[in-house]
Amino acid sequence: MANPQRPLEGVRILELGPYVALPMTGRILASLGAEVIKVETNKVLDEMNFIPAWSRGGGQPEFQRAKKRITIDVRTPDGMEVFKELVKVSDVFMTNFRRNILDRWGIDFPELRRLRPDIILMWQTGLGGIGPYYTYKSYGILVQHMGGVSLMSGEEGEPPATINTSYSDYHTGVFQPVAIMGALLRRRLTGQPATMESSIFKSGAVTAGPPLLDYQSNGRTPQRIGNRDQSAAPHGVYQCQGEDRWCAIAVRTEEEWTAFRRCIGDPSWCQESGFASLESRLANQDRLDELVGQWTACLTAEDAMAQLQAAGVPASVVSQGQDLHQSEHLKAREFYRETPFYLADRSRPAYEWEGGTGLAAANPPKLSESPMDFGYYSNIGEDNQYVFKEVLGMSDAEITRLTENQSLY
Repeated sequence: MANPQRPLEGVRILELGPYVALPMTGRILASLGAEVIKVETNKVLDEMNFIPAWSRGGGQPEFQRAKKRITIDVRTPDGMEVFKELVKVSDVFMTNFRRNILDRWGIDFPELRRLRPDIILMWQTGLGGIGPYYTYKSYGILVQHMGGVSLMSGEEGEPPATINTSYSDYHTGVFQPVAIMGALLRRRLTGQPATMESSIFKSGAVTAGPPLLDYQSNGRTPQRIGNRDQSAAPHGVYQCQGEDRWCAIAVRTEEEWTAFRRCIGDPSWCQESGFASLESRLANQDRLDELVGQWTACLTAEDAMAQLQAAGVPASVVSQGQDLHQSEHLKAREFYRETPFYLADRSRPAYEWEGGTGLAAANPPKLSESPMDFGYYSNIGEDNQYVFKEVLGMSDAEITRLTENQSLY
């Protein structure tokens, strides 16, 4: 196809909310062709702009790319009127603000439905919109604990560990686009709108599914076993040559164990009765890990991975940032693209931030006939003129007036 049409071409989505899961949802939908209008304000900037490890401090190209980024202070009367006009011309509105806040601003769900009767509403919550916990404030790290993930994470005999502060946000950011696309399809077929509520807590609990079933069926609670696995040995990460270099190895079947033995030269210890079967290897993992580590310590992580993979044994380098940056495989997949970035500065509004260019990750899926758009990365407020003039038809004088009174700021 010379000019392939992306699946969500012609759909307009209004996004209001900070952090990870909601912006990630918008990014995916924008990559599929939707016009995502991200509403922000220089008066209260998203804290994610100030995390240096993500996009050099400012901007978050990973989450905000391909969107139209505008500034409206919805807490002002004029700003709210502009926002309501955007609701009228949008197919989807999604937010992660609590309903009491939306109600205080005058845009609770009944009002949004009045403004646009067929609009699709996606309300992202922490713990859910109903139930005993619905009034609780939540953060990513707390939701991870509540969802049961932490109880399974960590070393044997140690307290529960966290995987990532926003672990469950990333699941939510993938689930929500699917729900929105389903609602859009339903509206196309039936003409009916939809109001959806998504919970980060539930997204995390989904990942704890097998232990829940194990408890229901067998009365067992999950045990923390570090990098080990109940159905594989050796199974773990093993230190290699160099500073903080490791190779992950997972041997599940007898065929893989035979291949592993052959790959490492079939030393005499492999023939001991304590390693003769998976059950015996699981019972002697401390010594097994020590012996495997002696072999990997003589190799670079790359060499260990290559030799084991060639022998048919699952193995991988434990990647650092530089490994991902230099990965020939990711380069061949066109995973990295050049994008602008902005250095966040709390003392200045975003339009005064200094910027540059760097690499950012593209979307993982590759569609044969409808490409996932990488998209341009706008700074906060960079698309004000387009949205206010072309989408809403506002005059230059009106835009200037509302900018000066800081309704559009």
